Amino acid sequence: MTCKILFRLSNLGEPVNNENVSNGVLSLPSNDYPKSYKPGDPIFDLRFQLNAASKVARKGVFHTNIPPSYKDEFDRNKYYNHSIESSFHQDISFTIPLYKPGAYNYYISYEDENGNDKETEKFYFNVPPHLTIDGNFVPFNAINVETVISKWIGSYDRWPKFFKNIKAKGYNMIHFTPLQERGESDSPYSIYDQLKWDPKIFSDQKKAVDQIHKVLNDNELLSLTDVVWNHTANNSEWLKDAPNSGYNKHTAPHLTPAIELDGALLEFSEKLQEYGFPTAIENESDLSKVMEGIKSKVLDKLNLWEYYVFNREGTLSDLEETFNKQKSAIDSIKLPDNVDKNDLVQLSQFVLETANTHSKTILGHRFENKLDSKKFLAILFALFGGNSVDAGTIVDKAGEIVDQINAPLYREYDDDLKTIQQQIADRIRFLRLADNGPKWGKVTTKLPLTEPYFTRFTDKDGKKQALANNGWIWGGNPLVDFASDQSKAYLRREVIVWGDCVKLRYGSKYEDSPQLWDRMIKYTREMARVFTGFRIDNCHSTPLHVGERLLDEARKVNPNLYVIAELFSGSEQMDKIFVERLAINSLVREAMQAWSVGELSSLVHKHGGRPIGSLTWLPLSDFSYPAEKEPELRVTKEGYTELDIPQVLTSTSPHAIFMDCTHDNETPAQKRTVEDTLPNAALVAFCSSAIGSVYGYDECYPHLLNVVSEKRLYDLDDTNGIVKVKAKLNGIRKQLAEESEDIARDHEMYIHHEGQYITIQRYNARTGKGWFLIARSKFYANETEQILSPSILGGTKVKHEFSCTLKKTGEYEKDDKFLRGIPTEVIDIEPPKVEFNNGDSVIQVNGSFIPGSISVFSTEIPGVDIKLDEYVRQGALEASLDLDLYDLNALLYKCAPEELDASGGKESVYSIPSYGDLVYAGLEGWQTALKHVIWSNNLGHQICNHLRDGAWALDYVVQRLDKYVAKSKNLGKFQKWLKDRFDAVKKAPYYLRPHYFCLIVGIAYEAARFRALRQLSNQIQQATNFVQSLALTSVQMTGFMNNTSLVPDRSVACLAAGLPHFSNDYMRCWGRDVFISFRGLLIVPERYNDAKEHILGFAKTLKHGLIPNLLDAGRNPRYNARDAAWFFLQAIQEYVTHVPDGEKILDEKVTRRFPLDDEYVTVDDPRAFSYESSIRDIIFEIFQRHAKGIKYREANAGPNLDSQMKDEGFNVEVGIDWESGFVHGGSQLNCGTWMDKMGESEKAHNKGIPGTPRDGAAVELQGLLKSALRWVVQLNKRGKFDYTEVEKENGEKVSFKEWEKLLQDNFEKRFYVPEDTNDDDKYDIDASLVNRRGIYKDLYHTGKPYEDYQLRPNFPIAMCVAPELFTPELALTAINNADRIIRGPVGMRTLDPSDYNYRPYYNNSIDNDDFATSKGRNYHQGPEWVWNYGYFLRAFLYFHFATNNEGSKARTPSIELFTLLNDRIQHHIRWIKESPWAGLTELTNKDGDLCNDSSPTQAWSSSCLLDLYYDLWRVEKYQ
Repeated sequence: MTCKILFRLSNLGEPVNNENVSNGVLSLPSNDYPKSYKPGDPIFDLRFQLNAASKVARKGVFHTNIPPSYKDEFDRNKYYNHSIESSFHQDISFTIPLYKPGAYNYYISYEDENGNDKETEKFYFNVPPHLTIDGNFVPFNAINVETVISKWIGSYDRWPKFFKNIKAKGYNMIHFTPLQERGESDSPYSIYDQLKWDPKIFSDQKKAVDQIHKVLNDNELLSLTDVVWNHTANNSEWLKDAPNSGYNKHTAPHLTPAIELDGALLEFSEKLQEYGFPTAIENESDLSKVMEGIKSKVLDKLNLWEYYVFNREGTLSDLEETFNKQKSAIDSIKLPDNVDKNDLVQLSQFVLETANTHSKTILGHRFENKLDSKKFLAILFALFGGNSVDAGTIVDKAGEIVDQINAPLYREYDDDLKTIQQQIADRIRFLRLADNGPKWGKVTTKLPLTEPYFTRFTDKDGKKQALANNGWIWGGNPLVDFASDQSKAYLRREVIVWGDCVKLRYGSKYEDSPQLWDRMIKYTREMARVFTGFRIDNCHSTPLHVGERLLDEARKVNPNLYVIAELFSGSEQMDKIFVERLAINSLVREAMQAWSVGELSSLVHKHGGRPIGSLTWLPLSDFSYPAEKEPELRVTKEGYTELDIPQVLTSTSPHAIFMDCTHDNETPAQKRTVEDTLPNAALVAFCSSAIGSVYGYDECYPHLLNVVSEKRLYDLDDTNGIVKVKAKLNGIRKQLAEESEDIARDHEMYIHHEGQYITIQRYNARTGKGWFLIARSKFYANETEQILSPSILGGTKVKHEFSCTLKKTGEYEKDDKFLRGIPTEVIDIEPPKVEFNNGDSVIQVNGSFIPGSISVFSTEIPGVDIKLDEYVRQGALEASLDLDLYDLNALLYKCAPEELDASGGKESVYSIPSYGDLVYAGLEGWQTALKHVIWSNNLGHQICNHLRDGAWALDYVVQRLDKYVAKSKNLGKFQKWLKDRFDAVKKAPYYLRPHYFCLIVGIAYEAARFRALRQLSNQIQQATNFVQSLALTSVQMTGFMNNTSLVPDRSVACLAAGLPHFSNDYMRCWGRDVFISFRGLLIVPERYNDAKEHILGFAKTLKHGLIPNLLDAGRNPRYNARDAAWFFLQAIQEYVTHVPDGEKILDEKVTRRFPLDDEYVTVDDPRAFSYESSIRDIIFEIFQRHAKGIKYREANAGPNLDSQMKDEGFNVEVGIDWESGFVHGGSQLNCGTWMDKMGESEKAHNKGIPGTPRDGAAVELQGLLKSALRWVVQLNKRGKFDYTEVEKENGEKVSFKEWEKLLQDNFEKRFYVPEDTNDDDKYDIDASLVNRRGIYKDLYHTGKPYEDYQLRPNFPIAMCVAPELFTPELALTAINNADRIIRGPVGMRTLDPSDYNYRPYYNNSIDNDDFATSKGRNYHQGPEWVWNYGYFLRAFLYFHFATNNEGSKARTPSIELFTLLNDRIQHHIRWIKESPWAGLTELTNKDGDLCNDSSPTQAWSSSCLLDLYYDLWRVEKYQ
């Protein structure tokens, strides 16, 4: 079965960085192929996933260079297009099969909001090669490579024995230095002929490949070769045929002055004696004399400044000639306004930009910088008002300008001249005086003053050539070719040059240097045919396009090419560029670079592998769960989740090949001590990465050997050093690989550094088996005494395998023929003492464990094995099968007040020392606390520390469920699953507890989340992660409580307004909140029974024609909401419309909490619930009571009911204005709509004065009234509603049809504020009060008239429920203005920022003398409320769709409209992902700032966004 990989992309088309790895690369897993695999099968199915309606989905096309079939050859620049099709609620997903390893990329083209064509940058991902030996897969982390300097092996007849020796040491890969014919220096990296094998090794060129393959196959060895692409030997004969393959004065004219300087320096070097300068530079005085000679004899005579500046004399002469001959034909030009003709600097800059014959000043031939005389003259004429000026004046002015132009060029020259002199002096000093230099001695032709920068020869056409030699630059930018015209490194003598290597010039494309490209492609393809992989020599200096093309050619020959490189790019960010563009599989890292034990410990830690007890990655809450069917339960190495979510591609640090020593660095004997060879090698061998060494390291060579000048051969009988121990160490690595399913995932380590000691515990997380190493380094000859503290391996059995030290037995003696090491022998030493104590192993070294020693133990953790691993991760989904949504509410959620209620005050949420309280007692509380800990594998987090300290959390997760299990038929099964798993892992060592706890809780969470989604609607089951997370707030908010219900006489699950502020007792159920949340949280997820219970529960409490604001289970309901009844009617309408057989609810009877005369009676009064009404009657009663007029004083009015309200505020009056049909009500001293904040501060004198009374006709209530009237009229037509009219207060009758028409006729006329003042006479407008135009008023005829004209987010509610009230074009204007003015990132600004009363920061706890804000009176005067946002987006969708002709041309809204909507929910997507409460907040402060006094998850905040999706799913207009 093909391995499936999920590749998630962001809204902008970028890869999602799940692990938040800095400078990580995207590399698919290096795993074995299925046994059924055959060439031509895909090796991966790569599923790309974008969020629904992503910004890049707008006319989006996904372009990738993945070939569509196995037979199609990869072309990096050939892209295959996949059209991006999107809905608004389902993730965009498409699968592309991958057939071969390599470097791939994609980009997306799309149209932005303004209709402009856009493209993302290219994003790279790499597919690793599949390596095998004798048909057996070799994971990257099982690679053990040994570098050999090929020429030191000798002739081929020595090869069989040599490689047999290497195999015996346990290596499985050979790294060859180049096997091509070498140049005159004899350096392996100075290749004479890339297309010819070394004749000193291979006597017959035709047999070379077979001979190489035979020795490798016989010894079961993989192979790497260096590929040298940047240079060729300075004496390469082919250069004479193709001199333009290098940088010369023709191909790189900017090097002309550098070539001239280099030639003059060589001539000076030859003539030192003739000039009387010292030829043997023995001190600084000699050097100083020579440098004086270079200045006087070379630099002063060269006049290099002529390459920089404009020739003053020539320029003026040309100008004067042009003036004399052509002045009448030249018109002056207009000087730009920003050029002051009296400012010489500005003027000269303008001349340079306008008249320069090149696009910029250049280095080329002498005085190649020139000014166009005609253009220069035109500017000069503009200065003097025309061409009547005399020649002398012109020339004088021109001279000033040229001098000004030349001034910075002379300064540049002066700076470069200083650098040239400094660089030459520093290089001579290094070559002849420095202790760490080669001490070249007397200056000769062969050893000149400094290395030649250019190789000089005569080509086949008899032309003299000077080609730039290659080298490197300190701190250079790897992406800039230092031989190009972007650099002056050759002129400034900044290149540390290799005199035996000519730098190769590829140009920017094949056509620039076809002979070179052909040669190097042929060379590269041949190397790929012969070897398993490449080490790219000097990779950081390889032009990226060259590396890309040549590797692409190589992979055509060998798709499974393994590529490594040692990058000296200077930064991880630059490393990333090379790794992803070239598909480098492993970066070379080296242990011998460490200068201290601490630094070595850090390197081992970095490359050692994941720490022991690492946390297993799980999708948790970050992914969309495919929930439309039960998953196919599988046990694979792809991941631990039981869900149908594939393994996820995520950024990781570039893979490392960790060398104990490389072939170009100093040996332990040089840098530390020879005895350190053993512990250094053991530490590297224990790392869970690819590892390597250089031949001679194990044999204890005394120093770094010079690959250029060294002529001796390897000794085929050399058994000196740590050869036999290395075989044991590599044997351990082989065993670890063979027992692992996925060595990269399964293997974990613990590394401890203490003085001279480093210990490593390596452990297979699946099998519980592992190894333990104690290594005592010997960086210095006379290390101090030190005894390692006892090593305690908790819960682990250990078995001693071997202990030894490396002893120097003699002094090094150089052999003239063979390479030999320092005489040493490995001596067994007394093993450390092992004690077993309460299941722990305690290992103690003694004084015999001298510096340079190692000790190796095999380990096993009893009870921790594959069976345990499989046991803890299986069965959760099956255990969750029968859980209902109320079980899941208890299992997943329960904030502190809810948990305290359920336990009778005995239990709350879990509290973690140094961390704090979880937000939920259930699994969601753990998930939100742990997910980033798990994803970042943060074992040092406070939660992990707590878990290691004890098993309290394990017991809590299980035991807290007891109280819920007692009332549930099915929850006990899941509790048992949890208990059994926790009991099983309690036997594991304490340090593994975080691993197992997170794994069990994570799997349990996923099962519970999945099970909840399985019970919600089909659309939600297939929707995005965001929609699913919104829908789960239905489960979060709806549950049973002991201290409240929907009715007083039985326990009914009820909807909380928000958590934790509105979760408990009488504060839980609010009429307004419930019915605003009703559709989104109960109808959309198809919780129809819960919906019905809420309708019936509230219907019982109808009084005064109103629904209570606070329900309190019907015990003490409070009637201070004028809007709740209208949201209630809208909810019933939604129920009847969307629920199967929903109309039946109209016939449901409810017993009434209060008598019909509205008398207040207590809940236990016999008159309570003594008669009943149908829901149909309830609906009519609401209309009738409003039509007659409602006037009452709240029952139990006074401080006990509301300590903040003034006495008059308890008087409630609501009625219909029969001129307009509008529902009016309220007063300036109460607040009967959702903007219900009452002033509370005596200090600020605002107590009892509402912040937003909103008396009069509130805009949203007119929409809700219109919707209700329209509905009952429709019901009447269908015979489902017998009532046809209501009676007014004066006794007149008015039909519902008439009332609806009255409202329709008056709404826009009285609420719209036109953009054009000329239209004011069409509307009810007081122009003196208008602050903003092109809007709908918030109120009509309020007590403070200016408040009518405030822009607030309430009008979209009316638009959603009664769009027919609005003229579409006017509505769109208002919506677009709201989008621009009051839409915040997450919520809608509750007041226009231009309003005098705008106060956007809500802080309820501050009591000061500010009347507007003290004690939070500004709750609705600018803070940004989230629930309004859903209504706004629904209206935005409706009227954009209605007005842009989409309605007539398309059956569904366009992707353009979807992307506009998607752009506006990006902050919500982020918020619900990041919120520990797994919900959307009640409100934010200005521009989305966190408001600490906001309820962190609010029912209507989520529900109203779900309403948007439901519109798209169910509204006929959009289908």
